[in-house]
Amino acid sequence: MIFIAGILGWLLGVSINAISDSLPYSRRVSPPHCLACGAPRALPAWSSLVLLGLSRGECDYCRTRVRLRNLVVEVTGAIGSMALWIWSANAADFWPALIICAVFLLITVIDIEQRLILHIVTIPAALVFFIIGVLNPELGWRRTLVGGVLGFGIFFLLYVLGGVFARWTSARRGMDNDEVALGFGDVTLSTLIGLVVGFPAVIEALLRGIIYAGVISIVIIVVMLVRRRYTTFQPIPYGPFLILGSLWVYFQGWTTLGRLLGM
Repeated sequence: MIFIAGILGWLLGVSINAISDSLPYSRRVSPPHCLACGAPRALPAWSSLVLLGLSRGECDYCRTRVRLRNLVVEVTGAIGSMALWIWSANAADFWPALIICAVFLLITVIDIEQRLILHIVTIPAALVFFIIGVLNPELGWRRTLVGGVLGFGIFFLLYVLGGVFARWTSARRGMDNDEVALGFGDVTLSTLIGLVVGFPAVIEALLRGIIYAGVISIVIIVVMLVRRRYTTFQPIPYGPFLILGSLWVYFQGWTTLGRLLGM
């Protein structure tokens, strides 16, 4: 059965790659194609791993090599699905976790590459995650709904404050600044996180995401200062860190917050 889980995860990885290659540009899903020349891939080559075996990972038309991201996503999907099967006590645990992780992997790929969190992904996912939460006896509809509302509220406030700060800094510098600390996609993502982990676990999930983002940002700044390539207000995708925090809480529980609250 674990082998079947791996095949399923690999197919999800293929699908995530295809969606990530088309949805940010056209807002619709297209069959896998070469991003360099636009040529469609033959069905056996929809998988980058299969393409690597068939033609050394090159497009048949322009000889552009398959991107490393495609391979990483397929491998991550396969290994991650097998890990979820081992973690799950039964199918009722496996399928919700697989759906949640697949959506979060899709959001992560698009956010890293395009710095976008698409509403066309998050809005349908919110409905699915709410249903999953309602069916979860440990959450139920109240904790799921409150978690989603609180996740939205916290990051909507941060989104507004970030916009005010961006306008203030632009005015002080006497120049336009299109960069903001948070986009509204981060608000919708935090809503998804609240629906996944519920209340009050959403608080720890978002705090962990913020802390992870802060630590990595400091590391990036130090590295760029050493390499003398640092520029102020250099944006980084925020979504993957929020997702990392939410997955920690989803699989490990809100242990830190629980200890602080004496629960």
